[in-house]
Amino acid sequence: MPFVTFLRGWAAVAVGCLPLAGLMLTPQLMRSRAGSESLLMVGMLLLLALLAAAIVLAPGLNALATPVVGRWEPRTALRSTREVWRRSTGQAWLAFGALVLVYGAGQAIGYLLGEAVPYVHDNPASTSDPTAPLWVIDYPAYVLQAVVLYAVTTLAIALYAARVRSLALGLAASAAGDAARGRSGRLDTGVR
Repeated sequence: MPFVTFLRGWAAVAVGCLPLAGLMLTPQLMRSRAGSESLLMVGMLLLLALLAAAIVLAPGLNALATPVVGRWEPRTALRSTREVWRRSTGQAWLAFGALVLVYGAGQAIGYLLGEAVPYVHDNPASTSDPTAPLWVIDYPAYVLQAVVLYAVTTLAIALYAARVRSLALGLAASAAGDAARGRSGRLDTGVR
């Protein structure tokens, strides 16, 4: 797959996952120090739901940006993905494993970035005022970490979608080749 095609697919995933970006940019839902434990639980459930939806819909987003007429179009991408999972299960799991590895690497990068540029600080006012929050969120540092995490997360999803696209196109080409061989075989048999 050409690199420009991959970039178009990544851009489509990044745009399609904007609700995920909105969630990641809301510290009260993503960090316990910024909000309550109950808000964090809501945020984690939303994160899980949005990630699952993004992974399921990623082939369709990829097909919007990188269609192949008759083989990989927005209306057929999810069907082709099911076919890949049915006929090339091992390769599909490898594609999903790559997604998990890149996502995990993104979490590690986000952690290291959070250590290098802390997004939370002790609130000095909390020692004299018991109603003041214990922590102060440095929002620009938090946004930096969230943007990096979002970029790597969408990269992981785009890699998965690109691999599924390649597998689907390979299956379609193989099926077309088998059909052509079958037709030529019947013609040869009919001539004899």
